[in-house]
Amino acid sequence: MGYFAAAAVSWIGGAALAEFSQSQLAALTVLSPLAQEQLDPTNAQSLAECMVLAAKAEEVSRIAAFAGMAPSPVIIDLANEIIQRPTVLSCLTEKLS
Repeated sequence: MGYFAAAAVSWIGGAALAEFSQSQLAALTVLSPLAQEQLDPTNAQSLAECMVLAAKAEEVSRIAAFAGMAPSPVIIDLANEIIQRPTVLSCLTEKLS
């Protein structure tokens, strides 16, 4: 996905998000702006949600620690790793169909 600029996400909507933990929601605020650099806002939100769902608990915690801040290159690399997981593609295909 390349380098992402960070921006705080002040609002996250959607019924499916009610099932996310606080850490997952925080990670989503970090990943959403990164995904928006690649896709339109609606599809980017779906991508970010799929990335959070595909991330391991420890990865979610690491990403969530950057909520409200610019993600470090380490977090950007982690996001690039997560997005390549087959579960992200499966999730995104399901959400967008």
